[in-house]
Amino acid sequence: YNEYKSYLRMADSLSGNVQLSFLRDLVRGDLLDHLKNCDGYKAILWDPSLKGPFNLIIDWAILKQHGVKKMFELQPVIPEEIIKNKWQSVIMLIRPDLDMIRLINRSIHSLSTSKRENLDFYIIFVSRKLTMCMKELERYNIIGEFKGIYELELDLLPLDHDVLTLEYPLAFRETCVEYDDSCLFQVARSIMTIQSYYGVISKVIGFGDSALKVNKMIQRMRKEVAGHEKPLTPRIENLVLIDRRVDLMTPLCQQLTYEGLIDEFFKIKNNVSTFPGKDFHTEEERNQSGMEIEPKQIQLTSKDPIFNVARDLHFTAVGPFLGKRAKQINAAYSERHDAKSLDQLKQFVSKLPHMQAEKKSLENQIAIAGLVKKQLEDGDFFKTLKVEQLLREGQDLDKINETIEEMIYKKASLRSVLRLLCMQSIAGDGLKPKIFEFYKREVCQSYGYHHLITFDRLQKAGLFVMQDKTAPRKSFSILRTTLNLCVENVNESEPNDISYVYGGYAPLSVRLVNWITQRSGLKYLADMVKHLSGPAFQDIQSGGADQVKDYSESSENHTLVYFIGGCTFAEISALRLLAQKHPSNATFTIATTKIITGSSLFDTLIESPSRSTIPDFLS
Repeated sequence: YNEYKSYLRMADSLSGNVQLSFLRDLVRGDLLDHLKNCDGYKAILWDPSLKGPFNLIIDWAILKQHGVKKMFELQPVIPEEIIKNKWQSVIMLIRPDLDMIRLINRSIHSLSTSKRENLDFYIIFVSRKLTMCMKELERYNIIGEFKGIYELELDLLPLDHDVLTLEYPLAFRETCVEYDDSCLFQVARSIMTIQSYYGVISKVIGFGDSALKVNKMIQRMRKEVAGHEKPLTPRIENLVLIDRRVDLMTPLCQQLTYEGLIDEFFKIKNNVSTFPGKDFHTEEERNQSGMEIEPKQIQLTSKDPIFNVARDLHFTAVGPFLGKRAKQINAAYSERHDAKSLDQLKQFVSKLPHMQAEKKSLENQIAIAGLVKKQLEDGDFFKTLKVEQLLREGQDLDKINETIEEMIYKKASLRSVLRLLCMQSIAGDGLKPKIFEFYKREVCQSYGYHHLITFDRLQKAGLFVMQDKTAPRKSFSILRTTLNLCVENVNESEPNDISYVYGGYAPLSVRLVNWITQRSGLKYLADMVKHLSGPAFQDIQSGGADQVKDYSESSENHTLVYFIGGCTFAEISALRLLAQKHPSNATFTIATTKIITGSSLFDTLIESPSRSTIPDFLS
């Protein structure tokens, strides 16, 4: 029990004295204010992409207290249950997306005029009410159907004590492929929100084009509120903005931390992951039920006493840790036999609720670890892991990789194939023209020619490119050597280097954070930044300059690291280790547009043969 409390204290120290729950409270309060403006009993029609994020904000019980009778996914037809029960207000909670507006149009027109007259319709746009959406409502001649159209600012949401997410899954695609900077406005606004509560962040260091644009937006926003900023003592000394394009290699690598592997194999959505239910029951229990056991959803946060420690471990260290905890829990339960006096019994009983919670947590984590182990042992996991290692180290980059070629011919998972193709391209600063065209041709022949669109997106994003001798060289090989990205003989059970999270590869993004927080900014990185993709800059914000401290001398050095385009759980684990090992007592809060894996990144870029928009005449 004491050991568990020490782990919690360590976790709290990672985010320093910056409490993140106020961000959740802000959005919850605004949502409830909007609900108060809606009369009678209410039904909420959700944009499917918002249901998960709102589970982080508000409980069903609170919505029920404010008159919400039921929630539905937004469909082309208004649910009959709303009409039957005569609920007065129908609230459509959506992102500002034209496809959603078309769906609303179909939904509204699914009802006769007489039925619509008995309902009050509302739209709540999350996070912005865009002009193009309002014009689309006017074009469909339905804007008059709505009694109220509101805007709900949904910026950063706390996933855990040290992690914030913007829940913007398309940020990478929009900024890198479609050249749409809409999400950057939300990033800048979310930083302004944090500064309004914790003071102006003195030093801003950024890497990449998107980081530079966000910094300029922040400067512009600060000018607009000049004279109205609260005179707060800054609690966050440094802001590090990292454009995902600066480090494309890291999200493509296979994560080897416990939490990272769970996300890779089973996906973690808003702190919840779903597993096969039968693996959480004994064979006897399965036989007795005689029914198909439903999938089991488990919440994975620092509130889980076992997961809180296991999440950042290399997977090879998870088994020994769970075994050790099992022995400790058994020993704790055995203390009841040694309790002789009434005081000793009271002491044991007081610890019992925690012991029972930890025992249940242990059972769940043992089952999850077993499922992850099965995934590792099935298929070609370790074979592809070996290829990843060779590519990162710069081996065999100038020829067609036999393993990749074999995977294409066997029609292995396209995401797995693209991960390796793009890793070879990034590690070699592009592919030779013959190799580039060979991979492109073979993938299209095996998986379909609609993937010419996929390759066009990959090329725009800088993931899969042809070598260009005339272009400025952005050498990954120089960064690999200079920043010591590939490390041999990594101690996976008791790591002292961040490279353990990828089995010997240190995330470039976290290495950059390590350098600038230990060496007082960018001045020691001058020779390296020219090899990065995009600009690197350092800015001192007025109003916070008097709070700037030298990193090496600061006793309270808190940094907000913001990933624009997504970050992985392995990078988060690496930053947590960095906080523990940092010589100047640095603490970190991690913010990201979205938690990603290599597969989820490609999900936003891969073209589907069935992907199409709804024609206007059917809308």
